[in-house]
Amino acid sequence: MHQGGFKLVNKMEKRIILPKTYMEKLENPLIFLAGPIRDALDWQEKAIDYILLKDSTIFIANPRWDASFKIRSLAIETKIDYFTRQRSWEKHYLDLASKNGAVLFWLANAPGLMTRLELGQLMSKYQCNPLTRFCVGGDERFSDIGTIRYDLRVDTGKSIYSTIEQTCDEAIKLATQLN
Repeated sequence: MHQGGFKLVNKMEKRIILPKTYMEKLENPLIFLAGPIRDALDWQEKAIDYILLKDSTIFIANPRWDASFKIRSLAIETKIDYFTRQRSWEKHYLDLASKNGAVLFWLANAPGLMTRLELGQLMSKYQCNPLTRFCVGGDERFSDIGTIRYDLRVDTGKSIYSTIEQTCDEAIKLATQLN
C-alpha cells in the first residue's frame, strides 16, 4: 500500500511522459501535473498512483525531473532530444492537456513560483475560452492560497480542492469528458 492508503500501480502499460520526452501522437487524454517541484515533497507520485488506479488509459505528463525509480519504470521511452529545454516540454504538454485532457494543479507547501505563473496563464486562457480544462487543489499552507482561492472563484467560478484525491478525481472527469 502507498502511504496515502491506496495500492501502488504494478505491471501497467507505460503512460507517464517525463521531461523532454516527445510523443508524436496522443490518442488518449492527457493530465499534466502542474505544481511545485523545488522544495516540495513528491506529490506527483501519489497523484500518478491514484489516477492510474482509477483510469489506466490516461497519459500523465510529470515534470518532476527527479522522479522515483517506480515512476521511471512506467515512463514512455521515446524521442528525448526533441525539446531543447524542459520549459519548452512543459509548455507543449500544458497546452495539449488543457485542450485534450486536463491540467491538474496541486499547490503543495512550497514556494511554487512557476506554478503561480502557469495558473495565472491558464486562468486567463479559461476566461477567453471556457473549454480550457484545468482544476486546482492545494495544501492550506501554500502561501497566499486564500487570495488564489478568491481570484479563482471570481475569475473562473472554480474552487480549490482540499485533497489530492479530490483534485485527481476532478482532473479525470475533465480529461475524459467529450468535447
